[in-house]
Amino acid sequence: MNCNGCLEKLDLYLDRELTDAELGDVRGHLERCPPCEHRYLLLAGMKRLVKVCCDQGAAPSHLRQKLVQILF
Repeated sequence: MNCNGCLEKLDLYLDRELTDAELGDVRGHLERCPPCEHRYLLLAGMKRLVKVCCDQGAAPSHLRQKLVQILF
């Protein structure tokens, strides 16, 4: 697997949506390629951050009202 192929599959890899063979290919490439591993770690961290931020509960009512005004 080359870098382009790895980078194309990183989101699917992070979400565990690849076949076992594809998971192995991406994992092997990440072990041998520091730039791709760095990109993987960045994406994984970003996904964790989004999850943590989204698990904070509902937005305050004034923020929701403002968003409704802007969107509609």
